[in-house]
Amino acid sequence: MIKNFFNKIRFFFLCLNLTLKGGEEDMVYVYVTLIVAGRRTFKQVPTTVKEEVKNELIAMELSKLVEE
Repeated sequence: MIKNFFNKIRFFFLCLNLTLKGGEEDMVYVYVTLIVAGRRTFKQVPTTVKEEVKNELIAMELSKLVEE
């Protein structure tokens, strides 16, 4: 349980770090990977990268995963 908590904190800071360093493209691929793996939904994607994530999922012919 504590390990899971620390993994979530690490993930949060990874996302924050990538976003602050201008790593929007990296964040797109992180969220696409998480959506494909079933760990996140399209609703959970931040608005700053939502359009790019949508485009990547459609390009991968996974438009069914793009649901609000």
